[in-house]
Amino acid sequence: MSAPSLEPQRLPNGLLWLARPVASTQAAVRVVYRCGGRDDPTGRSGMTHLVLRLVAGASRYLEPGQFNRLIASAGGRSGIEIDEDFAALQTVVPAHQLERVLWAEAERMSNPRLEPDALVTARQQLRQAVQAPQLHPYARLDLAVQRHGYLTHPYQRGALGDPEQLKDLDIDTVRAFHANRFGCDRALLVVTGAFDEAAVARWVMHYFGSIRPPMPPATASEPVDVRESRRPQSQTQKLSLAQAPLPAAALVWQVPRADDPTLPIWQLAHALLGLGRSGRLIDTLVDEKALAHQLSLRLDTHRDAGLLVAQALAAHGQTSAPVAQALQQEVLRLADEPVTDEELNKAKALLRRQTLSDDWTADRLARSLGTAWAVRGDAGAPAKDMATWVKLSGAEVQQFWRKQVVQAPVLTLLADIGAAAGVAA
Repeated sequence: MSAPSLEPQRLPNGLLWLARPVASTQAAVRVVYRCGGRDDPTGRSGMTHLVLRLVAGASRYLEPGQFNRLIASAGGRSGIEIDEDFAALQTVVPAHQLERVLWAEAERMSNPRLEPDALVTARQQLRQAVQAPQLHPYARLDLAVQRHGYLTHPYQRGALGDPEQLKDLDIDTVRAFHANRFGCDRALLVVTGAFDEAAVARWVMHYFGSIRPPMPPATASEPVDVRESRRPQSQTQKLSLAQAPLPAAALVWQVPRADDPTLPIWQLAHALLGLGRSGRLIDTLVDEKALAHQLSLRLDTHRDAGLLVAQALAAHGQTSAPVAQALQQEVLRLADEPVTDEELNKAKALLRRQTLSDDWTADRLARSLGTAWAVRGDAGAPAKDMATWVKLSGAEVQQFWRKQVVQAPVLTLLADIGAAAGVAA
C-alpha cells in the first residue's frame, strides 16, 4: 500500500490544505502563513510577529482571550510560532473537538480584529516576547550568532523583532501589511490526528471555502529576493558575558538555502558529529577530553540561506579560546578520519527516527508538515531527503566536508566572563 500523498489540495480561494490521519485520541490544526521575519519592511522589524499576534488575538466573533478559553475548556492547548520564514498558529484538542477548532481558525483567518486597541495589546505582547530570551545568560552569544552569522540577509535581525521600530506604527500600515502578506491564498492549513477524512473535507470547504482573499493595496509589492553574501574570510569576534556561569564559544559556517540538493549530505554530516549522545563532538570534547561542559551542533536551514553552528560551554577552569580550537579541530576531523560502518549506520538510524512519522503525535506531524512546506516549499521534503542520505557512503560525506567546511571561512565567537568585547584579526 502506497503512502498517503503529501501534495496539498487547493480551495477556489487559493488556500492550501492537507490532512493526514494519525493513530491518536487528539487532533492538531496548524495554520501556516508563508511570511516571516525575512519579510518585515525595512525599519519595521517585527511587523510579521505583530500581525500574527493580532490574528491570534481577537476577531469579529471571538473576543480577546476567548479562543484560548475555548481551547482550554475543550482540554486542548494552542500557541503561535514566529520564524524567519513563516508565521504559524497551532492548536491541539481531543479529536471530537476538531470541528470547533476548524470553525475558530477560519474565523481568525477571515475576520481578525485589526483595531487600535488590539494593536496596543499586541505591541505589549511582542515586547514581552522579545525581552524573555534576553534574560538567558548566553543571550549575547546567541544574538551574535544570528547577527554576524549572516552577512547581508534580513535573517540577521531574527524573527521576534525590535519593539522600538514598532512603537509609532499606525493601524492603517498594519492593515495594509496584513492584506498583502496574510491572505488565505498565502497559507497552508494542516490537519492531523484522529478524524474521518470525508468529514474533514466537508468542514474545510464549509468553514474555509467562503473566505475571500483580501485585495492587496495598490502600493503593495512582493519583497525583493535577497541573496546572502558569501563570507570572504574567517573572522574571530570576542564577546563579554556579564552573568554567564561559564565561558562559551561558537563556530559558524554558512549553509546553502533549504532547497539546495546538497542538504541531505549536510544532514548526515550533522548526525555523525552532533546528533544523539554518541555524536563525535560530545564523545570527544565532553567525555574524553573534558574540555566542554556541554555542547550542541545545530543545522539551521532557511528558504534563502542557512548556518551550521557548533556551540560549547567551557568546562570549569577553561577559557573560550581552547574550547573553540578543539571544537573546530573535531568538526574538521570528519573530513580526514574514516567514518566507520557502525558510525554511519547509527547516524542514519537517528535521522530515520526523526524523519519517519509512524509513531509521531498529531502535534509533531502537523508541525513537521507545515514547516517543510513553508521553508522547503514541499511538505514531503523530509521523506525525499531520506531517500538521498540512505544511499550516501562515509567517503562521500568526507569528500563533501573537505570542500564545503574545511576550505570554507568560519566565524569564531569567543565569549568569556568579563572579557573586553572586540574583534580580533
